[in-house]
Formats: sequence, C-alpha cells, structure tokens
Amino acid sequence: MTGHLSEESVVDMASGEGDPRAREHASACPECAARVQESRSALELLQQTEVPEPSPLYWEALRRGVKQRIAEDKRRVSAWTMLVPLAAAAAVVLVIWSGSAKPVPVAAPSLPAWSPLPAAEDDEGLRVLEGIALSAEGEADLDEPAGLAPYLAGLTEEESRALADTLRGRGQGGES
Repeated sequence: MTGHLSEESVVDMASGEGDPRAREHASACPECAARVQESRSALELLQQTEVPEPSPLYWEALRRGVKQRIAEDKRRVSAWTMLVPLAAAAAVVLVIWSGSAKPVPVAAPSLPAWSPLPAAEDDEGLRVLEGIALSAEGEADLDEPAGLAPYLAGLTEEESRALADTLRGRGQGGES
C-alpha cells in the first residue's frame, strides 16, 4: 500500500471493518493508527448521544410538504399527457401535408462578391489619383506613367507639411 489510509478506509477500520492490507498499514503507521483511534472515539461518542424525537409539528409540516409535492408532480404529469396526443396529431398532419406537397427547388445560396481591393471610400490611393487628375487639370496623359513628381511639385507649402505629417504618423503606426 502506498501512502496513508483514505478517509473511507479509516472509517471502515474504526467501525470494525476494513481489508487486511489497511489493518497492516495502520499497525505499522503511527499517523494512520491515530486517525483510526480518533474515528473510533467519535463513533463511540455518537452512539452515546441521545437524539430527541422531533415535535409533532415537525411531522405535520413534513406531511404537508410531501402532499404538496405529490400534487405538483400530478400537475406536471397531466400537462405531459395533453402534449403527447397533440404531438401525435401534429405528426399525422405533417405526414399528410408532406405527401401532398410538391418539392420546391431551392437555389443554392450565393456568396457575396469579393474583391482584394478596399472599398472606394477606404482606398487612399484613389484620393492621390484624384489629386493628380485635378492638378493636371485634364492636360495629363494618364496612359503614360509619370509618377507622383508632378503632383508633389504642385503642392503648396502648407499641403507639403500636412502630407509630411501624415506620412510620419503612418510610419509610426498612427492614423491620420
């Protein structure tokens, strides 16, 4: 046996029961022997204690409580007895209805369109392109890539500072 006796084994031994291995351990282990002796003393004390008979009021209250619970259980049973015939009738109606109804083809659910591009209102690149188009005032040839240089060259001092502040904020994880 490894370790000490369980509480259940100690109580068994205190009441005169217990398996031979537990008895052997208790005789060799002073700690378990003390626990068994404590349990024996407690059992003897309990056997000597007189428990008074409950008053007649207790028995009357218990009787009323039991009657009330029996009545509640009968009410629950009566509700279930009504539900069973209703469920059976509903099942019959469903079988008759499903036999007469023609199957309706159901269209497969479609997925919404997906695009890897951001929504137009969230796309910062569109604002840059609009700025390029406005600064060129219709003279730019959009088929030939010119880069951002013409757009940046046309910025005022105040716009340049605002652009620089915005770019610094984005580089540091900030939002503009």
